[in-house]
Amino acid sequence: MVKVAIIEPVGSHGGMDYYDTGLCAGLQENGIDVSWYTSDISSARGSYNINIVKTFSNIWGKDPSWKRGLRYVAGLFKTYIDAKKRKIDIAHFHFFHVGIMEFLSVLLARLFALKVIITVHDVEAFKAGLTSDSLRSIAYKLAAKIIVHNEISKKELLQSSDLNPEKITIIPHGSYNGLIDAPVNKAEARAKLGLAETAKTILFFGQIKEVKGLDLLLEAFGKSNAENQSLVLVIAGKVWKDDFAKYQKIIDQYQMSESCKLFIRYIPDSELTYFYSAADLVVLPYRKIYQSGVLLMSMSFGRPVLASNLPGMTAIIKHGENGYLFESENTHDLAKQLDSIFNSGNIDAVIDNATRDMNGKFNWNTIGKTTGSVYEEVSNYR
Repeated sequence: MVKVAIIEPVGSHGGMDYYDTGLCAGLQENGIDVSWYTSDISSARGSYNINIVKTFSNIWGKDPSWKRGLRYVAGLFKTYIDAKKRKIDIAHFHFFHVGIMEFLSVLLARLFALKVIITVHDVEAFKAGLTSDSLRSIAYKLAAKIIVHNEISKKELLQSSDLNPEKITIIPHGSYNGLIDAPVNKAEARAKLGLAETAKTILFFGQIKEVKGLDLLLEAFGKSNAENQSLVLVIAGKVWKDDFAKYQKIIDQYQMSESCKLFIRYIPDSELTYFYSAADLVVLPYRKIYQSGVLLMSMSFGRPVLASNLPGMTAIIKHGENGYLFESENTHDLAKQLDSIFNSGNIDAVIDNATRDMNGKFNWNTIGKTTGSVYEEVSNYR
């Protein structure tokens, strides 16, 4: 039996617990002996029985970075010592960037004679200075296999590195089925959030930052709302490296204070089901993305999605079939699609098709089987 360590310390600190739980559950269902090494604040989602080993302590918080860094290194040693005791031979990392800590994680894994697999969630970090090109190059060369979520990620990774294409495997991000609370009645959700029961409600959910394109949505919504006063836009999320004042300026410009409901704060997991259950449509106007957890979460909640036609989105959405697309950064097309969707009459069919996809090709059992095949291949390397 293949034994694998999923080494992912973010976990419940930053929402990776959904992904980690889904992957571990899918692997277990396919006969893989998997242990998830993570931080002391992490826990599994849903009702899955997963072997969680909390080797990283106090690495998040307001303590000085050097102190948290030392704790992180101590956590790595605890992880590898425990993994060797369990006779684990594969270490699977999940990176959004590669800095000194990510590089050190891979280097130590190799020194402990573990074979390394890296899932590259974001080929290019969305915050400048997080990735070191030289350390990333060495880390990727030390890995036996690299996993990405779609063709655009593979293409960009090959363009920015000298990796052999055969070293890279495409495995999609899984759905949130079994990991999130069940949707609640729409009327109940709207009452909880103080929203009108009869309004056509659009949801923008997640971190508010430049790359997410909230300004594009506000411009388009302002145009649509001038024609359709029954629309309400819910904006829910915390501002990250951005200034909400520029978004408020657009709201004021179009006199949308009554039709925009703002929840500009961190949204705890306990409230997720209310925001998604209240929505008639989720809009993702991103300027750049490799893959989107919010997209898959929306579809898992049974909410239709309108997204920019970036390759990371079109890998999942087929326009008019399981979701909707608009021309990226084109506010006129976004406004046109907003009007069209609510008058199309095919939303129920789109939701059904999206649900089918979440239960099928984006099911964690399917993903676990594909990932397990990569492990089997790597385990046979000498």
